[in-house]
Amino acid sequence: PLSAMAKEESIAHRAMATACLVMGVLYACVGLVGAPAANAVDNGWIPGGDDTNLLSLILLGSGSDEESAEFVDLLCIASFGLSQLAAVPVYCLLAQETLVNDAGIPKFMAFLLSNVLPWILVALTYNAAFFESFVNWSGLLILGYANFSLPLLLDMRLKVVREFRELSQKKSHGGGSFIADDKTTKFTSVIFSILTASISAVIAMSISGNLVLSGIFFALMFTVTQVWPSASLM
Repeated sequence: PLSAMAKEESIAHRAMATACLVMGVLYACVGLVGAPAANAVDNGWIPGGDDTNLLSLILLGSGSDEESAEFVDLLCIASFGLSQLAAVPVYCLLAQETLVNDAGIPKFMAFLLSNVLPWILVALTYNAAFFESFVNWSGLLILGYANFSLPLLLDMRLKVVREFRELSQKKSHGGGSFIADDKTTKFTSVIFSILTASISAVIAMSISGNLVLSGIFFALMFTVTQVWPSASLM
């Protein structure tokens, strides 16, 4: 949505590249400092075996002599947390714009649905027993595909639609044949398959706890996504 509303395509590309780079670094930092903490909990070096929140485990320490998080751990958690908080108003604004422009909902009603109703629902269910499970599984099963796989799929589809329109216009004006640039689309297709297969493997690992099974699932999903829908969009 942000790239679609950008004034120039180059601005959209720079913004998306910067956002992906920053968030990639932050996720990598959380993973690097979280792995020792999770390992320490699994081995019983520090308490917290009942806690499934990675950020909470990082705050417990990593099993060293100091039973508290180090400065680097706190810095990674603070940076990651602030980045997530900063995204909340952006999502609210995007939801409001989508409801107004695409769904045709009046601005005031769109404001209530996108900026007020979600907070009311969270306030009523935040301490409910099912809320943590709902957030974890919805994020695992829905957000991974929606945030990473679906945009690439839409990008490939958009390229096919644009190529078809350009070809139709050239034919209507008696122009020559249209030669599509397949290199970028093929690269996007491979990245789409890798991301989709990785997300599916994480889901399989979370459900089964079997690394071999998740690896098999990764290979299967990669093969399937290379055949469909990537091939059908070429």
